[in-house]
Amino acid sequence: MTSQAEEGGKAWIEPMVRQLARPAFQLAMGLVRDREAAEDIVQEAFLRAMQNRRTPHIAEEFRLWLYRVIVNLVRDHQRRRARERRPTLWVTPSTDPAIEAERLIGDQRLAEAIQRLTQREREAIQLRFGEDASYGDTARIMGTRESTARVLVHRALDKLRASLSSQELEEGWRIST
Repeated sequence: MTSQAEEGGKAWIEPMVRQLARPAFQLAMGLVRDREAAEDIVQEAFLRAMQNRRTPHIAEEFRLWLYRVIVNLVRDHQRRRARERRPTLWVTPSTDPAIEAERLIGDQRLAEAIQRLTQREREAIQLRFGEDASYGDTARIMGTRESTARVLVHRALDKLRASLSSQELEEGWRIST
């Protein structure tokens, strides 16, 4: 049973959960490509935030901390899943099933090209473009240096360019090359 003081001490996290639940799920979903696993990962990340006394309470610091926890939980999940060796495509969910179905068909080549990237390249791409994180934030979330994050993103883009036409890459990521 928790005291009122303990419950009041956790009140700071409610606005964080409201603000970051959806982006956190999108990050996890983009990395694991499995709705149930993504939900479990996000739930575990927020649970760790509530249980850890050193969790940052400042919004931007909390976001970076949370994303790093999610990336680490995804890595743990991928290690466990690697034993199963089930091929899947990397897709980010859409709220409209018709849009999602159309996108799945149109993005199949991009998804296949992304699947051929290393796990760390996929993480860097998802954070940089899927979450619109800066290179500095991408590096902090991945637990690496900014220069390493830049190299991972650029290598991944080079590999994707080699696999796809420039137009397909721009349409798939909505970025300019």
